[in-house]
Amino acid sequence: ARRPFTEVGMRYRSDDWIKNLLSIPRSYLLRRIKSHLIFDQLVCILVLVARKKLGWKSLSIPFVAHTLLGSFLGLLLVFRTNSSYSRFEEARGYWAKVSSICRSLALESVSFIRGFAPKNAEVFEKLLIAFPDVLAYTCLAGNTMKARLPPSIKDLLYDKDEDLMNSNEKSHVVNGAGERKVEGGEMKNATIEIDPSTLVLHKLFHHLYQASAEGEYKDSVLFRLHISTMGMELCQLGDALSGCEKIVKTPVPLSYSRHTSRFLTLWCGTLPLAIVQELGWLSVPVMFTVSWLLYGIEEIGHLIEQPFVPVSVKPSYLVSDDVNDDDRSSKTLPYDIGMPVCTLAEQIRSEVKKIVSLE
Repeated sequence: ARRPFTEVGMRYRSDDWIKNLLSIPRSYLLRRIKSHLIFDQLVCILVLVARKKLGWKSLSIPFVAHTLLGSFLGLLLVFRTNSSYSRFEEARGYWAKVSSICRSLALESVSFIRGFAPKNAEVFEKLLIAFPDVLAYTCLAGNTMKARLPPSIKDLLYDKDEDLMNSNEKSHVVNGAGERKVEGGEMKNATIEIDPSTLVLHKLFHHLYQASAEGEYKDSVLFRLHISTMGMELCQLGDALSGCEKIVKTPVPLSYSRHTSRFLTLWCGTLPLAIVQELGWLSVPVMFTVSWLLYGIEEIGHLIEQPFVPVSVKPSYLVSDDVNDDDRSSKTLPYDIGMPVCTLAEQIRSEVKKIVSLE
């Protein structure tokens, strides 16, 4: 039997090293850290000029200090980068979970619910198609505040229906203590303030409950078993939503990032004093290389700490017109520094649409 072909998808290949080496001048990472590199180069040149031209031969320090501190600096950078990568890995797991659950819910709706409760199944499927997009909106709105919902989803969520009442209408809301009156306009405003992803989940639960009371087979044990299973899967979608919100709203502890930045700046900034006596003018290219490598590792950690990137290969309607202000998205390729959530949402939505179109 032939061996499976593994060169599929967006992968790094070992023979890409020439292209990667030649693309260093155009590197997005290099542009992000250029101010640090320029500062260290200026320090190195000033030390060299002071020693060579002004005769300050004593302007140097023993290299042993940098040797001793280098190991601690390496540990700090490793921990910082690993903390950021764990957030990226966690975000990827949440989106994989959403893809799997949306596929299962779509299949269950088509195979079981549609035959018993066609009216609510139709609305349920429309909401399920919208969920990946509103999840992408949640991931991006908490990051760049540039995300926007397409009009079709806004109409689906906020138009007047059985859940939203006109400001001229009044409704009775039943709670455990009895019945109380609520102004319709107040309920509508409160609903608009809810995160769209949470609102979609609410409506999915609502129509799933309504489906359980619709049709002549509403008392069927098998039908209610499927309703219960789908309810648990909707709870898992809520878990994935909460996980994405946690990543967006909680950074790596800022004190850790600040201390790593200060340590690295001082270590690299004083390195010329330790190497000029031995290397002379060769200190300039050596300083550039060392600073580029270390600051690059630190900056990678900063970039992937927030793994949700607004746009991918092509623009998405989920992103507003001023998205080019966010250079993370406009100057990088998918998965360079994060996850293209718009593309992931489009892929999940497309798959769910194909499933619900089945007879």
